[in-house]
Amino acid sequence: MKAMVLTSPRTFQKVDMAKPTPAPHEALVRVESSGICGSDLHYYTDGRIGDTVVREPLVLGHEYAGIVESVGRDADSSLVGKRVAVEPGIPCLRCEWCRSGHYNVCPQLQFPGLPPNHGAFREYMTVHADFCFPVPDEISAAEAALIEPLAVAVHTVELARVRPGDTAAVLGLGPIGLMTAKIAKLCGISYLYGTDLFDFRLEAGRRYGVDATCNASQDDTVSWILEQTRGRGVDIVFDCARSSLTPSIACRVVKPAGRVILTGISGESEGVFPVDVARRKELTVTWCRRFLFNYPTAIHLAVSRQIDLRSLVTHSFSLDDVGKAFEIAAEYRDGVLKVSIDQ
Repeated sequence: MKAMVLTSPRTFQKVDMAKPTPAPHEALVRVESSGICGSDLHYYTDGRIGDTVVREPLVLGHEYAGIVESVGRDADSSLVGKRVAVEPGIPCLRCEWCRSGHYNVCPQLQFPGLPPNHGAFREYMTVHADFCFPVPDEISAAEAALIEPLAVAVHTVELARVRPGDTAAVLGLGPIGLMTAKIAKLCGISYLYGTDLFDFRLEAGRRYGVDATCNASQDDTVSWILEQTRGRGVDIVFDCARSSLTPSIACRVVKPAGRVILTGISGESEGVFPVDVARRKELTVTWCRRFLFNYPTAIHLAVSRQIDLRSLVTHSFSLDDVGKAFEIAAEYRDGVLKVSIDQ
């Protein structure tokens, strides 16, 4: 089968790989669509995320969907022929954290596109069949691939324990920030502020439920939000940016005794965090680790069209053109929101 391998920062090579054979508990998925995630971009531009370094050629990609072509003898045979959204992180299902319902922090979790595990920018994947979620025919392959980041957004809002009437801010209006904004409004946020460095993302934010926007490259985010809220701050801040600066901003614009959810990945292994601000304000600060039992909800939101996944996919490329796709995403060119690799 064909695969696109990252051989060094900003360099892909097309290679032939052996088509995988499913283990007894696995499904063989013919990949139809894969999305480029912010974590993929860190590996593409820097060759690392913190201490996780790409040391060998690696196939990136973990947001994917496709058609189940076959299954192992112990897997659900009814999956064959169906389009599935795949939950990519496969835990051990045996450790303390898996058994206590926190499989997303399983120390032995295997994640595609995370060194040394090859990811989805190839023609076929094998995956534990229990992590394949069938989607209805009206959901396209590109939309089904977006169930993965949508599940992240669902978990992000879930962690905030939104109360009807709360106010909130979303820092970073990329795809996960946009989906977080929409879900937050569905859950009862009364007024939502959004910030980003690009005007086209701010415009998208207004389509996804953001009530007031600020271009953080032109105005000071802290001053703007505090001015907008008359010095009070917001009840909740969702940090969905790829920045080491936004956790500090989040703690400064949330109200005393407020909630801060940190979802964005800065790429740094160590970061500056305003401990004094968080302590004096007695903040509840929670990090989001991907998702946790959120795929069924995410699929329901997509099928019911309560969230518009179609408009998020602004660019589509073939597998052979992965390099061009990553360049557009990394450089934020041409109004890019989500880039889809479609086969």
